[in-house]
Amino acid sequence: MKSKSGVRTPLAGIVTAIVVIVALYGLTNAFYWIPNAGLSAVIIHAVADLVASPEQVYSYWRVSPLEFIIWLAAVFVTIFSSIENGIYTSIAASLALLLIRVAQPRGSFLGRVFLESESGSNQRTREIYIPFNKSGIDNSTVKVLPPAPGVLVYRFEESYLYPNCSIVNSTLVDYVKVNMRRGKDISAVSLRDRPWNDAGPRNSSALLQALNEKKPNLHAIVLDFSTV
Repeated sequence: MKSKSGVRTPLAGIVTAIVVIVALYGLTNAFYWIPNAGLSAVIIHAVADLVASPEQVYSYWRVSPLEFIIWLAAVFVTIFSSIENGIYTSIAASLALLLIRVAQPRGSFLGRVFLESESGSNQRTREIYIPFNKSGIDNSTVKVLPPAPGVLVYRFEESYLYPNCSIVNSTLVDYVKVNMRRGKDISAVSLRDRPWNDAGPRNSSALLQALNEKKPNLHAIVLDFSTV
């Protein structure tokens, strides 16, 4: 309502506070004579802007489908039950979603994309890093290049906490095992001398060793915390 009244500065908050205090302590008795229809009209006018338009609802779905479902469930519970139950539903579902995301953190390995921009006679080229998997790219014609050989970039999308640190570590280690060169030919080591958590290939294979030699050595792991 303040925006509809032409408010432009935070000073309006002080005016609002003064009006509320005066109304509570000086005008309470006068409210008795206000018709219920008038009070209802004030409330309806105040909350009319809270009703989401179809465009806003669709934007909620695009930003986060899971949170959109929680919002929709809270709306239906509020309509068919009560406001309190709707609030409890949204809080409980949001808390469960938060715990799930903390326990199973989202993340993605990043690749490079080169962008060219022209300003007058100058042409500038810069590189940005975006998710390496296709699910993170809206334009299927964009070609994402991997980082320099031996370098991997991983971006966190959730907080890095004690409950999920082992999962993130396993994700990085598994990626390194698949895409980086082993420091030692494990196929030439007997089974009893191998680490208990890394059995490797059971039989010696020249093909596996040749494939291993083609992979780059691991040089650096870059952790991107910009979205945390």
